[in-house]
Amino acid sequence: MVFTYPLEHEFVQRVEEIPTGVHPRHWVIRDDNQQQYQGVVSLDESPLYLELYWKATARDREQLVGKFRLDLERLLEADYIRRESDAGGDVRIRVHRGDRGVIAIQPASDSPSLSIGVVDMTM
Repeated sequence: MVFTYPLEHEFVQRVEEIPTGVHPRHWVIRDDNQQQYQGVVSLDESPLYLELYWKATARDREQLVGKFRLDLERLLEADYIRRESDAGGDVRIRVHRGDRGVIAIQPASDSPSLSIGVVDMTM
C-alpha cells in the first residue's frame, strides 16, 4: 500500500510553495541526532511554515521531506505538540523519523504521533 503524506487532516497541510514574504523555518532531522529535530516557537507564528529535511548524518546531503503549513493551535489542542512552560506562549515541536522512514510530529517517544511524510533511507 502506498500513502501520500500528510494524510488529510486539518493540523498540517503540505504546500508546494511558501507564500511570498513568509520566512519559513528550515529544520533538518538527523539520524545521528536521535532521529529527530526539536524546535521551540511562539504560538503567535501560527500558521507556521516549515521546510523539513532529513539526512542520516551531519556529512550527508539533505533530502526534502516537504514544505508544510502547521496550525499550531490545533496541534496543541490535539496534544501533538506541547507548551514549553505554563506561563509562556511558546510551544515545542518534535519531528521524528520512525520505522520505514515515516516522519511524524510527536511530542514524546511514548506519545501518539501524526505522520506527515516519508523519506527514502536508501539514498
